[in-house]
Amino acid sequence: MTGGSLFYSPKKVCQIILACYMLHNLALRRQVPFLQEHALDGGVVAAVEPVDSEDEEAEEEDMDNRDSVIQQYFQ
Repeated sequence: MTGGSLFYSPKKVCQIILACYMLHNLALRRQVPFLQEHALDGGVVAAVEPVDSEDEEAEEEDMDNRDSVIQQYFQ
């Protein structure tokens, strides 16, 4: 426990939240399956089975988008 203090600056926390928001919306657009277990419920986050996709171009675009968000907000 942190005792109510942040490990990151408020600006960095905002960047993390924004990146999560962007990744969440990207997952919704791509219809990525939602995990049923929640870490906040004391459960363990279940592993996601790979989704078979015949659209390799879309998968590559997804990876590029993810990498772009990581580079922009976490490097």
